Parts: sequence; structure tokens; C-alpha cells
Amino acid sequence: MGRLGRYVSVTVLASMLLVQALLLGLDLVFSFIGELDNVKGSYGAWDAFRYTLYVMPGHVYTILPMSALIGALVGLGALASSSELTVMRAAGISISRIVSWVMAGALSIILLGLALGEFVVPHTDQRAETLKARAQGQDYTPGRISGYWQKEGQELINIQLVTPEGQLLGVSRYRYNSDGLLQEASYAATGEYIGKSGWQLRDLRVTTFMPDGRSQIASQSELLWPVRLTPNFLRVAAADPEQLGLADLRLYSRYLQNQGLDAGNYELQFWKKALSPLAVFSMVLIACSFIFGPLRSVTLGLRIITGVLVGLVFRYTQDAAGFASLLFQGSPLWATLLPIALCLSIGAYAIYRVR
Repeated sequence: MGRLGRYVSVTVLASMLLVQALLLGLDLVFSFIGELDNVKGSYGAWDAFRYTLYVMPGHVYTILPMSALIGALVGLGALASSSELTVMRAAGISISRIVSWVMAGALSIILLGLALGEFVVPHTDQRAETLKARAQGQDYTPGRISGYWQKEGQELINIQLVTPEGQLLGVSRYRYNSDGLLQEASYAATGEYIGKSGWQLRDLRVTTFMPDGRSQIASQSELLWPVRLTPNFLRVAAADPEQLGLADLRLYSRYLQNQGLDAGNYELQFWKKALSPLAVFSMVLIACSFIFGPLRSVTLGLRIITGVLVGLVFRYTQDAAGFASLLFQGSPLWATLLPIALCLSIGAYAIYRVR
């Protein structure tokens, strides 16, 4: 990339970062105002403000496509208003080349968003929930689960408490046959993970149900429980899907699918995060088609309003498609991809028409 290409990329990137900062600032203000409704007792305004700061990185994914769209409109619009784009076109530089420079600038903000989502958001969201719960006087410890139910093969499992260290307390297992008849019920006081072999259960009481209606009760000091449920799966189950990284979302959704359970919400969040770079590129392509088309000579305010409207339509369309896929058992992949593909098609066709 030459000097001119770097100039266009840096100009657009600076506009995107500025818009991102402004949108995050507005989001911070409104989120803090909304959080003030929860202020009571020991949970004060300062705690609400800290909570809002902690959840801000998680909002980056939400506003990233819109900030890229508005930033590209502002950056390219400034170049168009100063006739710099006209000079570039007169010098023989193609629209596709200018668009590639804009995309190169957008790549940096995409990488920033992905890094926040994978390495920052899981920790800040957990800190936020811990802060809020403790300020409100609730007994909350990250990674602790109570009353957890899970299906594993021909067993229904209930765990009274999972400690942050991964120890199980109060494990009830109900094994049934292919006809759905209960064959065995057991209760273990504790369980400890020992690696790929499974869990070591201790202090068991096992009730076996006979075909003639009788039952037998036996006690065991220890039992090796070979099961695919791991401490990592339990950690993931304790978190909201929006707080998880791509690897955790994919691994846990496959585990649920293998057990014949609904993994739609985890699949949807996985594809939203995995396709977020493509969503940003689609918004930037729309912005380029606007600047080289109908918004070339309009005011900055109209460009910003157009960007906000298009960004909101894209966001609500994608959210609606995602909820519809969960409701009607559709494909989360296609629900996430269709709005992106539509924007890419519209943007590419509009630029083709300009050429």
C-alpha cells in the first residue's frame, strides 16, 4: 500500500475510532441512567457507575457495525467534500481500489473488537456481576452454580452445588431405559474431577428399581463416574452466552447437541461473534456505495443520520432473524448470515452501478 492508500485508510480509521468513542460515551451515559433504577440499600450510585464501566467492553460488539458504517461515511464524506476523491478518480484510481483502502482501515477496528470480545469481555462482565451482587449483599461467587440440571446419555443429573474450584456437592443421578422407565437413582455427597477418566464420587447411596416394582438400596464409599461433563463445561454453563468466547461457545454447543439438547442460543451467539468481521465489512461497503452514489454531496449531518438509520435497521433485522431462528428451530448460521449477505449484495451492486 502506497502513501495515498495509507492516507485513505488512516483517515477512515480515525473517523471510525472517533465515532466508536462517541457512541460508547453515549451508551455509557444511558446505561448508567438505566442502572440507577437498581440503586438501593448498599448498592449506591458509585457502584452503579463502576458496574456500567465494567460492562462497556461487552457493548463493543453491539455498536461495532454501526460505528464502522458511520465512521466510513464521515471519513469518506470528508474526502469527498474536499474533492480529494474526485482527484483520485481523475488520476485513474478505480473505485474498487479506494474501497480496498477503506476496508484495510476497517480491519484494525475489527481486530480490536475481536480482541476485546475474546480476552477482555469475559473477565470484565464477570467482575461486573461480582461487584453488583456483593454491593447488594448477595452471596455470589464467580463460577459457583447451584441447582444445576443436565442430561447425559440415559441419565438425568442434578448437582446441588458446583464450587469455583470445580468440586461437586450433592450429585443426584437418575438412570432410565430406552422406554423412559426409571432404573436407578443415586446420590453422592461429593464429586472430584480426576481428568479424562471422569469424576470420583464419594459417599454414595444407590437405589435400584426392579421390574416387579421392588427396589434395593445399597451404599458405596467411592465410584468412578465416566461422563463427558467437565469442569470447563460447568464454568461455561454458569456464564451468559454473550459473555463467552468463540472457543467456549463452540465447544459447549457441540456438547449440548451431542446430548440431544437445545444449543440454539449458544450457536446464535457463536455465529454473531464469528461473523462480526463480515458484518462490519458489509456496513463499510454500504457506506462506500453511499459516498460514491447518493450521499456524495450532502451535509455531514445527513450522512450521520443515514448511517444511524441503516445501522439500526441492520441490527434489528439481525436480532429479529436470530430470535426467529430460536423460536422456529431454524439455523442460527443462516439467521445471522442473511442480513449480512443482503447488505453485501446491495453494497456491491450499488458500487457496480457507479462504475
